[in-house]
Parts: sequence; structure tokens; C-alpha cells
Amino acid sequence: MNQVRPPASIHFPIRTGVSFGRSYWLWALILGLLTAYLTSLVVGDFTHPLSDGNDTDQYEYVGYFFNKNVSLWPFPHLSLVNTQTFYPYGTNQVFLDWGFERDYWYASCRRLFDGSGPYLQYYYVYSLVVTSVGTFLLLVSRFGVPKSFIAGLVVSVFNFYALWKYPVHMNVCVAHWTVLCMVATYRLLVNTYARRPVSLSYVLFWVALHVLVLGQELAYVAGFALTFTTLVMPVILVTLYRQYPIAGQWPLQIRRYLEHEFDQQRGQIIGVLALIMLSLWLYLPLTLQIAFTAWQFDFGIVPELRAWSHPARLLLPHLPGIDSISIPYQRWLHDTFESYGQGSPGLYVTILAGVGWWQIRHKVALWLPIVGMLILCLVYHPVLVPTLKLFPWFSFNRHGGRASLIYPVLLTLLALPVRWPNRLASQVCCALLVILMGMEWYTGYSRRLAVPVNVASASILHYCAVVKQQPGDAVLDWPFCTIGANGVGEKEGLCPYYTAQNAVFTFRRFYDKSVVGQYFGRLHPDQVKPFLRDGWPRMLTPDRAFTAQDWQFLDSFLRKNNFAGINLYLDLLSPQQRAQFYQHYGTPIAETRFPAAGRVVFIALKR
Repeated sequence: MNQVRPPASIHFPIRTGVSFGRSYWLWALILGLLTAYLTSLVVGDFTHPLSDGNDTDQYEYVGYFFNKNVSLWPFPHLSLVNTQTFYPYGTNQVFLDWGFERDYWYASCRRLFDGSGPYLQYYYVYSLVVTSVGTFLLLVSRFGVPKSFIAGLVVSVFNFYALWKYPVHMNVCVAHWTVLCMVATYRLLVNTYARRPVSLSYVLFWVALHVLVLGQELAYVAGFALTFTTLVMPVILVTLYRQYPIAGQWPLQIRRYLEHEFDQQRGQIIGVLALIMLSLWLYLPLTLQIAFTAWQFDFGIVPELRAWSHPARLLLPHLPGIDSISIPYQRWLHDTFESYGQGSPGLYVTILAGVGWWQIRHKVALWLPIVGMLILCLVYHPVLVPTLKLFPWFSFNRHGGRASLIYPVLLTLLALPVRWPNRLASQVCCALLVILMGMEWYTGYSRRLAVPVNVASASILHYCAVVKQQPGDAVLDWPFCTIGANGVGEKEGLCPYYTAQNAVFTFRRFYDKSVVGQYFGRLHPDQVKPFLRDGWPRMLTPDRAFTAQDWQFLDSFLRKNNFAGINLYLDLLSPQQRAQFYQHYGTPIAETRFPAAGRVVFIALKR
């Protein structure tokens, strides 16, 4: 009769002994401070809210909308259909750039500090510190301090694709829980393969990470963690089955394991269970609400951008004169280039990953899920080779290059097992790779520091404070912009000045009134039908002089719907048009300059 061995337990993340634990936490503190310092240099300005007149403004706006429209009881849910934009027609706001943890952060700060502030700058610093320190703590007991310390930097401040996405695509560059989920899953795979005992508290923490990823962007960030787990779990289950092939003993083994773990780690287990329950309550209802609402829209009839990234970019180094800024490689690769670092995690980490794979090539279980996911991402084309769309969470993923976010993570995991033989040739190769790594770190990071991060000026905040004080429910931006990133609204003539105006609606976060236009990442043709019915494309025609009938329609529209006034964009209008507005509605009471849109004045409507 086979005897059942009582399962052993490890205490994550400490290997053995109190001294090791203190040493780990000291290194974690140093890494956290270094990450915070390097990230703060990238952020630059912590004085005012982020604003550049483009996508940067969207993320604060989503937090503002979230704050106004979320209800927490009995479970979190959003009021998605309202007239706060597309006023007075109203629309479904489901296609905003949600990032629920970021939105909770912004909403909490707004309530605690009573107004707008540099909240997302601090959130970004927090995100990268969590990424670097969390990665270090997950790996250090297995791979040691030097490798884990470097790995923490590679997946955070030296993830150049993500670094260059801040702040214009903050939905893509904030990925701390996704990175930690992938690293934790890999650690679980390594320990299972090596027959190392795994504590129940660690397993529950691993589960908690899968819930926490729901607080991040769903279509381009959280999905990568879920995909990696989907690929790793079959390997773990097969490995466990080979170790415990007698199914009849499983119930007793599991019961003894649970009893032993609860006896040894009761406090930790209860704490992690509480984290899981809180995270489920905060994120799962909102995730389901957004997913099921979005799936109600049929976008099969809407042609949109289908972008891909050439796999050869994996070999591009971050070196002066030959990086993707110096040379437009898209001319020869014929792919869609979105930003610096796309497809290029760094030649040094690609080489290290190759060496690591070679050294563990016979241990198929350790590299198969990583390489499999890397291939799925590298060959992904939204139309021709839609590999990622095998997974339901990628159903709205239309840009293959954004998988660049997790390339440093996958390649770092492959590189971790690298060992350098004590031979001169090996040591020389190691030294050359260290030099290459330093050069690429310096090039990518220093180039990023040269790109300024813009914030809202004091003049903008004063202007919006004046607008906020005016009686009325809404403000008309003239001209306004109603458009989706998938092109809906453009061909209909509802956004004649897209580059200048796609973000002007976001300034309502400062003056707290409804607006007529809005930019969405996706927009359905049905949502713009009221604008077409009322003839707005004709009135928005550039340089068009209004007729008496046009003025009559606009007067009726403004007064019937209780508008406070008009944001008039002077640089987008002819002198004749500006004179007509002044003659018809009076002189402005405030003036400023919005980024991208240029000069704007506010004309208050007479009561």
C-alpha cells in the first residue's frame, strides 16, 4: 500500500532564514527607490493635471466620468447611457478607455483632495514601482538577487515600448498586475516542474493577481496575463499528474495539504482570501457590465484600422543611428509603426532569451508556454492571422504591435535560467552583453527624457473655473468633434478638425458641464444618427457662412437645451465667422489656449 506523504510548504518569497528575508527586503527597497526616481524623471511635472490636447486627456476624463457615474452598492456598476456628452441626444459610453484601478485611483483622489490634480502622474510612478519590486520579490528566492534585480528593471523602466507610451497611451503602458501575474505563473511552473513545494498562500496570491488584472485595460493589457495562464496551466496539470499518477489518492492528499497549510499559514491565507474577495467586488461586476454591453454592438459592418508589427523588429537594437527613431524601418517591413520600441524590447534581452532557451531546450515544459505565447503575439495580424482572437478577451484587439508591452516579460523569463560557464570565451560574451545592455538602456531612456510631458496650464484651469460658474447645463464647442478611432463620424463630416479637436470634450472635467461632441476608441454608426438627422455636418462645413435659417436653428438648440455658453475656437474659424458669432451672441468673458485646438474664448449666453 502506498503511503501518502504530507505535503511540505514554502513561505513566499523568502528562501530560508530570517537573514535572507531582511536582505531581500533591503534590495527591494533600493529597487523601489531607484524605479521611483527614474520614473519621476520621465513624468517631469507634478504640478498640474496631464493635458496635451490628444489621447493624454482621455484617461483623466475617464476617471472623471467614472467618479460621476459609478455606484458602489450593492456592487459597483456604471450609469453608461446619459447625455453628459452627445448632448442633448445622449449615448452609451461603454467604449471609453477603461482602466478600473486607474479610474478608482482618480475618483478617490478627486474626492479626497476636492478637485483636479496630478493624480495620474503619481499613479504611473506607483505602477512602475509595483512592477519592478513585485517582479524582484517573485523571482529572488529562485534566481537570486542580481538576476531578479535586473529583471525588475527590464520589465518596468527599461520596457521602452511602455515607457514611450506614457502618457499619450496610458491605457497600454500601465501593466503592473499583468506583468506580476505572468511572472507569478512562471514561478508556479518552475516550482511544479522542479517538484518544489508550493504554499497555499502563494497559490491564493496567484489567484488574486488574476482578479487584479481586471482593474487594467481589458483589450490590450489584462488579456495577456489571462492568455499566458491559459497556455501554462495545461503544462502544470500534466506535470502534476506525472508526479501524482494515482487518482484515488488525490482527495486525501489535497485534504492533508489544506490542513497542513491552514495550520502553518492561517493569517496569510485569510489575508489573501480577503484581497481576492475585495478585488472581485471592485472589478468583476464592472468587467462583466462593460463586456456584455460592448458585445451588443455589431462592428462587422464598420471598416477600421487593422495594424500589425513585423516580427523582425524583435532584432532591432536601441542604439544611436540604428534604432527605430533614426531609421524608418516600416518602409522595408511594410508594417504599421505606432511608437518607439514597438516590437523591439532590446537586442540584448533577445540574445539572452535565445541563450536561455538553448540551455533549457530539453526541458520543454519550462519554455513551451513562453515560446508559444511569443509566437502567437509575433505573427498576430487582426485579419490575416488573428491568432490572439482565439481568446475572447482579445475580440477588440486591432493592433498587433501592442503586444510589445509583454515582450520584455516573456524574453526575461526565458533568459532567467542562463548560466555562464567559467571559461574565458563565455566571460567575454557575458561582458559584451552587459555593455550592450547598458548602451541600450541609456539610449532608450535618455531619448525618452528628451520628450516633454505636457500638463494643463494655470490659464486653462482659470478659464474652466469661469465657465463652471456660469448658469446652464451644457457648453457648445464650436466647431465640435464627434468621432470614433474606427473612422465613424469622419466620413459623415462630424469632425472637420480631428487633429485639433479630438480631445476638447475632455476639458469638461474641469468645468463640469455636458458637451455635444466626443471622441471614442470605437463608435457605432447608430450612435451618430441623431447628428445626421438634424443636419450638423452641413453646419460644421469649414469656412461656411451661416444663413438666417442656420442661426435660427442654433438659437433654438442652445436655449431649448439650457446651454451656459459657447467655447469658440478662434484658430479654426474665419474672421467672418468669428465676427458673426460675436455679433449674434456677444463678446467673450474668458480666453485661453487649449493644447492642439489653439485659442478659445467663452461666450456666455444671455438669460
